[in-house]
Amino acid sequence: MVVSVESLPNSNPNLYNSTSMTSSLDDQTIIRLAEEKIRVKTIALGLRVTEFFHDFDRLRSGYVTASQFKRCLDTNLRLQLSPAEEELLFLKYDLKHDGTICYREFCDVINRKYPETTITPYPENFTNAAPPYLNSWRSTRHIGTQDESERLQNVLQRIAIYCKQRGIDVLTTMEQYDKHKMGEITDSQFYRAFAGPQLTEAEMTLLRDKYSDPGKPGLINYLNFVQDLNKFSRTNESTLPTTDSTNIEQTPIVGVEEKAEQRSIQEISDKIRIATFKYGIRISDFFKDYDKLRSGIITEGQFESALSLSVQKQACLNMNDIKKLTEYYRRPDGRIYYKEFIDRMENAFNIPELEKKPLTQVYRPGQGLLSRPLNTNLTPDEEDRVSQILSTIIEKVHKRRLVLFPFFKPYDRSKAFTRACTKHQFGRVLRTLDLIPSPYDFNILCKKFEDRETGDINYALFCQMTEQDFVAIKVESEQEFQFERARIDEEQKREKLKIKIDTSNVNMNDLMGRIRHHVLTNRIRVKEFFEDFDPLRLGTISQARFIRVLASLGLTGLDGIPLTEAQMYALCDYYRHPDQHDLIIWKQFEQDVESVFTLSDLEKAPNVQVSPQPIYEMPTTGTPNWSNIDPFNKEELHQAMEIWKIKCEQRRIDIVQPFKQFDRHNRGHVTRLQFRQCLAIAGLSYTQKELEAVEAAFIDDNGFHYRRFVEWIQPRRIEPLRYNILQQELKNLNKQRIPPEIKSLTSIQDVLQKIKGQVYRRRIRLNEWLKDHDKLNCGRMSFDTFRRAINPCQLELTESELSLLED
Repeated sequence: MVVSVESLPNSNPNLYNSTSMTSSLDDQTIIRLAEEKIRVKTIALGLRVTEFFHDFDRLRSGYVTASQFKRCLDTNLRLQLSPAEEELLFLKYDLKHDGTICYREFCDVINRKYPETTITPYPENFTNAAPPYLNSWRSTRHIGTQDESERLQNVLQRIAIYCKQRGIDVLTTMEQYDKHKMGEITDSQFYRAFAGPQLTEAEMTLLRDKYSDPGKPGLINYLNFVQDLNKFSRTNESTLPTTDSTNIEQTPIVGVEEKAEQRSIQEISDKIRIATFKYGIRISDFFKDYDKLRSGIITEGQFESALSLSVQKQACLNMNDIKKLTEYYRRPDGRIYYKEFIDRMENAFNIPELEKKPLTQVYRPGQGLLSRPLNTNLTPDEEDRVSQILSTIIEKVHKRRLVLFPFFKPYDRSKAFTRACTKHQFGRVLRTLDLIPSPYDFNILCKKFEDRETGDINYALFCQMTEQDFVAIKVESEQEFQFERARIDEEQKREKLKIKIDTSNVNMNDLMGRIRHHVLTNRIRVKEFFEDFDPLRLGTISQARFIRVLASLGLTGLDGIPLTEAQMYALCDYYRHPDQHDLIIWKQFEQDVESVFTLSDLEKAPNVQVSPQPIYEMPTTGTPNWSNIDPFNKEELHQAMEIWKIKCEQRRIDIVQPFKQFDRHNRGHVTRLQFRQCLAIAGLSYTQKELEAVEAAFIDDNGFHYRRFVEWIQPRRIEPLRYNILQQELKNLNKQRIPPEIKSLTSIQDVLQKIKGQVYRRRIRLNEWLKDHDKLNCGRMSFDTFRRAINPCQLELTESELSLLED
């Protein structure tokens, strides 16, 4: 039912604004009306009158002056009280008769919910509450013409009947958008919260203009709307028993078809699935607005409102269809379990969590299967007549060489190219082309191509059946789109494109050693790269993803290991799953590679010795083995290196700088030509044989390794650790013998006399030195702290004298 907002009997604003009536009333009535006016204003504005008087009553005595009392009412409430009303209020609340006003008594009367003297079995009729519409009786616009007023009353009556029959709570629905309880919502919120019958755009505009607030553009006072619905609802209840049955049948109820087609739940669900799939509607968003806690359960009215807003227009649903769905998903407590409904509708032609079911076959409709079909409800005689009409039109089109589609298309621009037009537009085009049949034949032709839901004519199919070369919709059979057939074709294509790669020449030990070296030097966590492609943590991924992860690890980049295609496929074959041959066990690969850092499950085997990490370091590929160098070349190499080393030491040549100028990325390698240019820059002479011997010793697959060359020419000096040197110096210093004491004092009195003499002669304040080490001023400190505090004073005390003083 519609929740009502009851009004007061004396809520007419003209009663408070008229000054002529106060002269004919007694003093008590004038005071009561003035208090009622103030009470209505405070409740409507949500004010606490006591807070305003506290600003003038710092001592909280409960009294203010008459001018302060008037100032509070004029400034905060903006009320225009007559002089008689002000004088009577002052006399009533001047309890001390000294000119001060007792505002506490005044606030108690204003904030009182029920009248003090009225005792009745129905106190709700005498409640001191705000008038309807939150005191905004001027917020509704006046509908000028009589025709518009009658249309508005008709619309409100239809909405009231609709909400009454279905038990829709309009006020609760709209209050969900009014977070601050202002009584007003925006236009878009009003359209969205509207749960009444399906109205036209003109009728919705009429409602918006009636209940919009002229002082606040873009806001609609929904309390006015609810109040008017309550009036019509009470009027319908009082007049319904005396209404003639013929008049009831003539009352239109929008949203309920007169001869609604009885569909099954499966047919209704299929229509909603097709609509959500074709138009990409996310109906879950409409239902979640009513389910703040995401419990999956909403009320019946909320379910009908969300379903109407989401797919009623696209799926062409009537109220009977919505009622059937409501009854089907109703729970024993009367609420609707919409979560099950959403899961069935949004997973049309799809399977949820498909990533967990890689072998599941998914059915997708073929091309044209979801398009508008032709009307098949014609009788055999009508079908024969349609065939004759189409034959006549086809003959004329072929003879005159007409192209029909461009003539229909301009009428479809306002509907986003739906390939449909109205019956009047369809006849207009046929009349323009002189193809119009008789009225009876035209009705049968329209009946064949009309949409049973909207009544529009599918002119695209008409053009396809009348023109020879025009194809509007190509409907393919389902047998051509079977998933199994597509999968078999895809596998055959892969077999044809598959290239056999020879992996017999790949040395797996050397390959894994170089991968471990790359991971160790760059500190790469292999596990993190693979987990991005294995969300279920199964430990296996496809071959394509395995190769992608190897590339992301840097094994195909410039600074990494440039793996060949044969090496890639060799790794895939080595770690392939024994049962599922299209999957790779990346977990085993990760354990083999990350063993360079540590071994797993060491807590179970505490006696296992972990190999040091330097044993996994490998030289660059192509590095020559010096033990296999020809003895003649080895002699030339040593001779050239000794000569260059002596020249660099004598001339103080920094051989590293020319190489760094060519190695911008600090890779440690330069080309053969750049190496020769560096020798020329440094001024190092050489013969051709010496140059060839040096290049053969230091060139690998990445180029000339100049860092090894520089270490040979200018070896770095390894300086010892300074910390070890300091430790040794301290040990040596502690080993020195302490010199014997000469003429040390043995009496405590003599020691104290010696200290007194030093203090007197050098004017030392021992208290200042000792106080810095006694933060709590307790007068006590440890032996070490005492010596640390006495030493800066330089009292010339020996070790035995200090010990005697401490004891």
